[in-house]
Amino acid sequence: MQYFISYFFVKEAAYEKMIVLIGWAFLLSVTAALPCFAEENNTVGYGGSTTTAPDSYGHWVLSRDGSWSFISNDTGSPMYGWIVSKHQWYYIAANGRMVIGWQKINYETYYFSEKSVENQPLGSLYMNKFTPDNYRVDSKGIRAD
Repeated sequence: MQYFISYFFVKEAAYEKMIVLIGWAFLLSVTAALPCFAEENNTVGYGGSTTTAPDSYGHWVLSRDGSWSFISNDTGSPMYGWIVSKHQWYYIAANGRMVIGWQKINYETYYFSEKSVENQPLGSLYMNKFTPDNYRVDSKGIRAD
């Protein structure tokens, strides 16, 4: 079964195989409907969807300005969207830079670590805990007002 879906409309899904183009995703096979924040290792997501991808698909690069990017090993281009690295979620903005602090993504508000602290690397998504400024985020990392 093959599907062609704009990543802006995919809300909750997990895919076994996916070819990602800028702004679009060509799905080779769908395995299951799962929450957006599936707890799988080596998962990359775009616009709320997730797909399994081994670490060999990309690597972290520190820019001269101190920001981090996740670079595709295949194309050498920055990847963007949701990235899972070593069991932690990150979000890479359209400019190719990892975000930190409070961010509004697809109408939801998330907090990404502004510095490395215990079990919370720089840029990683806070989930199911309180942020440093004492706001609670749920199990998907969404701010609970």
